[in-house]
Amino acid sequence: MPNQRNTARPAGKKEARMRQLHQAVAQAKSLHVREAAELLDVSEMTVRRDIRENEDILQFLGGHIVLADDGSHRAPYDLADAADRKRPAKQAACAACAPLLRPQQTVFLDCGTTVAHLVDLIPTDMDLTVICYALNIADMAVRRPNIRLVMLGGIYDGPTASFYPVHEDATLEAFAINCAFMSAAGVAPQLGATCTTFREAAVKRAAMARAQTSVLVVDRSKFGQVAAAAFAPLKNFARIATEDGLAPPETLFG
Repeated sequence: MPNQRNTARPAGKKEARMRQLHQAVAQAKSLHVREAAELLDVSEMTVRRDIRENEDILQFLGGHIVLADDGSHRAPYDLADAADRKRPAKQAACAACAPLLRPQQTVFLDCGTTVAHLVDLIPTDMDLTVICYALNIADMAVRRPNIRLVMLGGIYDGPTASFYPVHEDATLEAFAINCAFMSAAGVAPQLGATCTTFREAAVKRAAMARAQTSVLVVDRSKFGQVAAAAFAPLKNFARIATEDGLAPPETLFG
């Protein structure tokens, strides 16, 4: 009998990496991204890309890789990891907000990795005053020649790359904000918009109190999630911006 040739297609390199990584994480319970890159003999960027494309299998938590269905791991917020997650959805949510920007406005840009994409969409010739308290937002805004940047000061918090006041900060009282673009870690009908720390919630509430209009900018993965600190009921937002566009809160949650 003639030898039969194996006609099955060999698994691709990416699938092979995911199998090897899944096995390693299942055995160790968690694996740092640097260790994963060394194990697979690839760059950390490649590891992050592979996991972003397979979030139903593996996920990033606090710089470590864990099984997606392992609810026992709850790591602190990690800005670098958060920036990689749901990037296209975050960009689309900010694109929905871009038409709300007007020359000579004063806008508040919240912390985190979602609203940061809105800075990229500000026309270089648009004259704006931008108020923020996050280092990543300020670093982007300061590079725009026609943006007047107002940075709220305080103690620097590394995980969120944000500054929080030691005492009550009266800086915002000097400004009338046309539009506050707010981020959230969770959005739920009864508990509203929530974030990870109470210091962050206090800054958010102060900004919204000075704003003519507030827009919540989140991707839909935040829907149904609840973080520790509540900062605003959904009725306080004129619109919620997601990857699906702008919509009034009542049309999204009833």
